[in-house]
Amino acid sequence: MKKEEMRKAAVLTAVFGVVSITLMLHRSATKHILITDAAEMPVSSVNSGKSFDLLIQKGESEDGKMKLIIPLAKSVSSEDIKLEDRYSDHELLIYVDCREEGFYGDNAIVSDNDILESAVCHTENDAGRVCLDFKLDGFYANESALTDHSTIEVEFFKPKERYDKVVLIDPEINTTFGGILSAAGLSENEVTLDVAQRLRSIAEKDVENKVKFFFTHMTDTDISDESKELLIKESCADMAVKIATSDSEDKDNNGIETYYNGTYFIRDLSNVRFADIVERSCADNTGNTALGIYECDESEALIKNSGVPSAKISLGYLTGNKDAEKLATGSYRQKAAEGIYQAILDGYKEME
Repeated sequence: MKKEEMRKAAVLTAVFGVVSITLMLHRSATKHILITDAAEMPVSSVNSGKSFDLLIQKGESEDGKMKLIIPLAKSVSSEDIKLEDRYSDHELLIYVDCREEGFYGDNAIVSDNDILESAVCHTENDAGRVCLDFKLDGFYANESALTDHSTIEVEFFKPKERYDKVVLIDPEINTTFGGILSAAGLSENEVTLDVAQRLRSIAEKDVENKVKFFFTHMTDTDISDESKELLIKESCADMAVKIATSDSEDKDNNGIETYYNGTYFIRDLSNVRFADIVERSCADNTGNTALGIYECDESEALIKNSGVPSAKISLGYLTGNKDAEKLATGSYRQKAAEGIYQAILDGYKEME
């Protein structure tokens, strides 16, 4: 190899090394922690153990954004942190297994804004496992990152400041006897929450369409219809979808059916049209029978009172001699989630 070629190769190697180091440093400073919810991390322990007010230190954000900076013990990694948004309660819970008892009694949270109404630490054991409970003064979306300074940075913002497409999802919950409806012990809760989880996963992986989903709840604990209706307004949702199942004394009843709001006519995308899109998309994707669309009654408050395109999709009959087996499988639920997601994308196309 000639000297000139060797010199060029050395320069290129040096440049590549600098770029690689820069990228590694950037990634280490912006590692995203795992965003999770109550379905994966039970929150009944929030009220257990001792609780105390967190220390809050006033700080100013250099970029003018609303941020919360939470210190971490040196040994804490992203696997030790779980976040749960309780949008209906204007609350953010952060679970940290910091392995240092009393850590948050000595280390202050830095806040550069006045959106915090309260900040409480719930201790879950004597080994440093805690739940940091932040009560906000309104509805805020957030994005979180684990920095290389051993802190969690949580940025708060109003949904429409960051997202062009926002959808509210309401997994229906049957609280009677744990929601068990099928002869095999399959519950509506199990189906709807699982489909909601799958729907969220699909949306998070779709970087092209960038649809933001907010969920009324992700546990067996439901919230009031009034709170759900308020969430539509506070989240600035463009659409709302309730995920449900059906039941009947007749085991021969099987298939998908969808309900719409017959009260409001919405010019860009009518409720009837949206329900039809959801029905067809889910039926086509799952291969199940489309039973049709129907106007909902007064019992469906979320759909009935919604001022945005809304639909309730029943993914099948838990009591059906065909549907019960389908609803119990992960493959059927995945196809149902994909059907709902595609219907939402099709709905946005009609609204353009």
